[in-house]
Amino acid sequence: MSTNLIDYQEALDRLGGDEEFLTELLEELILQIDQNFKDIQKAINEKNFGELRSLSHSLKGASANLNVTRLAGHFLHLEDLGSSNSVDGAEELLEAVGNDRKELEIFLNQN
Repeated sequence: MSTNLIDYQEALDRLGGDEEFLTELLEELILQIDQNFKDIQKAINEKNFGELRSLSHSLKGASANLNVTRLAGHFLHLEDLGSSNSVDGAEELLEAVGNDRKELEIFLNQN
């Protein structure tokens, strides 16, 4: 995907340059994704559109607030699917979430 995973400098600027706090927040985002991943998968499998929309909306906001743009985009699309009462392409989006979550973890471990 051509879009950067995170606009780290923008996120850092929003937090007044506090790298330690940004790292804590990004680690918390990973934890939130991990805690909700199976629930999103279940919502997709059961075509529980309200749950898909709700979970995705929450994670979209958390990702966007930390400038993790690719994840925010995936969750936006999942939220839109829930709003449209559809799961078309949801599995692929959830796979992309998992890949980007791993990439974010690697990014944090390298910085």
